[in-house]
Amino acid sequence: MKYIIIGVIAVVIIFILFNQFGGKKENNVISQNTNSFETKENAPEQEKPTFGILKKIKSEDYSRFILTKSTTESYILKGIKEYGELSGNEEYKIYNFGIAEYRDWKIIKVDQSISFYVYHNLVGWLSGYEENTAIPELSIGFSKNKTDSQEDYLFFLDPENEYGDTQIGTFRSGKSFSIYLPEAYEEFGNLTIRNEIQVSMKENIDYISEQGFNILDINSLEYTEHKIKMNE
Repeated sequence: MKYIIIGVIAVVIIFILFNQFGGKKENNVISQNTNSFETKENAPEQEKPTFGILKKIKSEDYSRFILTKSTTESYILKGIKEYGELSGNEEYKIYNFGIAEYRDWKIIKVDQSISFYVYHNLVGWLSGYEENTAIPELSIGFSKNKTDSQEDYLFFLDPENEYGDTQIGTFRSGKSFSIYLPEAYEEFGNLTIRNEIQVSMKENIDYISEQGFNILDINSLEYTEHKIKMNE
């Protein structure tokens, strides 16, 4: 009898541990909190994600966008400019950013030569880098592959990450991933395919559509070009 009780207790403990640590993390529909993004300079140390398969992203293979909802053009331009000044370096380059309006959405088309690091960090930065009534309700990255739609990917800040330094997303092919922003500076980025993350492209695109933006129209919008200086 004693061994039966011990066996039952062991099974219960294993079940609890599996549900706590072994289950898949589901983030099927975008959920964002503002003012959660932290730069590399002020982010506290934490354990970063290390498991998964690193996938190289060639920026030239993509048209890259940032989808923002319920914000203003002046907030976006100010945010990009201030992000570009963070390094404090004297050397700089001029980049082109296109901004288009679609109902209460502002769609940003990112310069082709912007690095993986800057592009992905900008998505987080614009989601709430300061106290401002124009902080977007949503800030979402969408990269459209120029030749293979299955390589399209969508991403946003992980709503369950309190540090605001990790993004999660999905490819149209169904593979989900994470990006640890402080270490996204490699040429081809650090996008990591992770089986324990589940993000649905279809459900998120449907959600964006419900919020008033049809992502299929993204290439047909009229973008106004803005030249912005960014320090190297």
